[in-house]
Amino acid sequence: MSSSVVGGIVGAAVKRREDVRILTGTGRYIDDAGDRSTLTAHFVRSTVPHGRIAELNVDAARELEGVVAVITGPDMAAFTNPLVLGAPIPGLNSPTYPAMAVDIVRYVGEPIALVVASDRYVAEDAAGLIEVDYDLLDPVVSSTDALAEGAPQLFEEVPGNVVYSGGFEEGDVDKAFAEADHVLTDRIDQHRWGCAPMEGRGGVATFDRSTGQLTYEASTQTSHLLRLLVSGFINQPIHLMRVVTSDIGGSFGLKFSIYREDVALCAAAKHLGASLKWVEDRNENLTAGGAARDETVTIEAAVKADGTILGIKADMVMNSGAYPIMPPAPVVTNIAGYMLPGPYRVPAYRFSAKVTATNKASYISLRGPWAVETLVRERMMDLIAAKVGLTPVEVRQRNLVPVSEQPVISGGGFTMEGVTAAETFEKLVSMIDFDAFRAEQKAALAEGRLLGLGVGTFYEPAPGTPEFWGRIGFPFGAEPVRLRIEPDGHVTAFTTQIPHGQGHETTLAQVVAEEMGVAFDDVRIVFGDTDATVFTMIGTGGSKAGMMATGGAMVAAREVKARVLEIAAAMLEANPDDLQIEDSVISVKGAPASKVALAELAMGCYMAPAMMPQGVDLNLEATAVYDGENGGWGQGSHACWVEIDQETGKITIPRYLVVEDCGKIINPSVVDGQVIGGVAMGLGGMLLEHSAYGEDGQYLAGTFMDYLMPSAPEVPEIEIVHMELETPTMVGSRGVGEGGTVLAPAALLNAVDDAFAQVGGRRITATPLTPTRVLEALGVIDG
Repeated sequence: MSSSVVGGIVGAAVKRREDVRILTGTGRYIDDAGDRSTLTAHFVRSTVPHGRIAELNVDAARELEGVVAVITGPDMAAFTNPLVLGAPIPGLNSPTYPAMAVDIVRYVGEPIALVVASDRYVAEDAAGLIEVDYDLLDPVVSSTDALAEGAPQLFEEVPGNVVYSGGFEEGDVDKAFAEADHVLTDRIDQHRWGCAPMEGRGGVATFDRSTGQLTYEASTQTSHLLRLLVSGFINQPIHLMRVVTSDIGGSFGLKFSIYREDVALCAAAKHLGASLKWVEDRNENLTAGGAARDETVTIEAAVKADGTILGIKADMVMNSGAYPIMPPAPVVTNIAGYMLPGPYRVPAYRFSAKVTATNKASYISLRGPWAVETLVRERMMDLIAAKVGLTPVEVRQRNLVPVSEQPVISGGGFTMEGVTAAETFEKLVSMIDFDAFRAEQKAALAEGRLLGLGVGTFYEPAPGTPEFWGRIGFPFGAEPVRLRIEPDGHVTAFTTQIPHGQGHETTLAQVVAEEMGVAFDDVRIVFGDTDATVFTMIGTGGSKAGMMATGGAMVAAREVKARVLEIAAAMLEANPDDLQIEDSVISVKGAPASKVALAELAMGCYMAPAMMPQGVDLNLEATAVYDGENGGWGQGSHACWVEIDQETGKITIPRYLVVEDCGKIINPSVVDGQVIGGVAMGLGGMLLEHSAYGEDGQYLAGTFMDYLMPSAPEVPEIEIVHMELETPTMVGSRGVGEGGTVLAPAALLNAVDDAFAQVGGRRITATPLTPTRVLEALGVIDG
């Protein structure tokens, strides 16, 4: 389909406009930013997990030709403020900390000095001349270590290494468990894995001495939040700070927060009155960039003999690493807690959470940060099925809440409405021939091959509702969009969203083009510049763009369009209700000869307002806010087929099926891309990726030789079915970016359990699913 199409563009698989520059090498990433005067900044990082800095000798580095400055932690502390990234949340003990280590280091990779030099070669040579001696302290690596009696305390402000402790209860849990025919218990130890985007963190900070302006071109998904916080930490007047974001080579949540490096780089640029560039290399990204999914959850389910759920109890312990970043840890645990009952009837529910401080890099917002809740719940559903003699399909069907029974109060105590998980699951089941698979499974076993099939379902806050986020303790923010018609009739829309692979430049342009009656190519989407976009605390995150950004664009377009029609009505002596805009021409319906070009009207408003109709609003620019209409939910159901080699422990996935519902689809190819990418990330995280630490606190996966990423052979062909069930909102669309990553691990592990059950293999309750762990579970090797 041509990208110049006007009518019916929403719902069409328009080619992504950003792909042209990205695929031809003309995109602008952080390493493309800067000019000849830009200096290179390089962080010297701790090589020990826990210790006092006894000596830091930088004299030789400062004397190296080409070195402009070497800034130590105490130097940096003299012109920055301590980082405060906590929140007034009951039970939260959030420590403050300096931009670079001053006296104590608390993880391998913590920045202890910043070298500024003419180029990267000189900077890294200088870093090699810096001498550091540590008085070693005992490392605290796991949550078990952190909570042990007599464990070393990482911070005075964090007694017992407990960053957060909290929980809640809905319904009569004790009664539910007392009346149960069966009580089942399960535990999942989910390993730590990272985002590993193609482009790591980085930025170019430039201080203009003549104006006092600091410009920071950063790889971030929250430009206004970064500007607000960094300006405060470095004492830079916020009106003299600008954050600009161009293309981003992936994020997956990594670039939601601000980091110490952002603060240090901007502070150093201001201190030196210079332009500094820092681009994280892969070792830095893996070692110091942070990771997630470092949690243990114990779950208990009370059920009737027929498989009906009476109640659930869950206890979550999260390893948050050494230093808190955004969002605060309780936000992650609370989302997991409130979402854990899922789209099922759960009359009684108790949740508790504890977050620990350890000598690891920070816990970050990896795509679908709450995903452990889906993993433990969907595996429990299979355990219930086995206990009461039902199939995994039957036990889900017995407990899912269909749309026809909504609104209803969820197990988490908030209103669940418009959740179509039951409907997507029914569609999924209708596409699988279970009898044929069981026959194939039996035949394969006779040949020594293990086959398995796992299913699962879920729903996610995409964007959720004000009631839900109120319980979490996080704001449900409205979405602003600024839109204007240019003098030549083209349209520019300014969004607070910062795309990093989701295709916002395409989908938002489709929405604006259809609303305004102009060609797709006549719409430009501007993002990432705090001087141009409307302030909002949250940029891109939480799969909210599909609904919230779309709504903002629609409201802004309709407001400007209404003004255009009022002006044109006066020019054409017609009623605004009788006018239409098609192909950038305003005409009277049924009388196409009575018309005026949008470009002609716009030029008049800009260049000759006195000659235009009076008494109407000639301003062709408006900032509109979409309130979300009480929000909405994304949902989906997955099925995963596996084959397991009993000699090598290798797991292959011959088939993967997704049935998803994100409401009205703006661009099918973009939605498919998000689903496929999410599933690939979820499978890779379970099978290969592991941000591993030794018992001594040393990081063990600092390169892609050790931190394994999925490649084409590991990712199956993914079948996708869209349902697009209607919702009453103006937008009709919801988010879809995180679902694949959230649900794929559960579907995969359920399939592995199904395969193991044929030969009496043990259930795997600690991830990742390495070949060694598979062979241990099968009894092939000891473990």
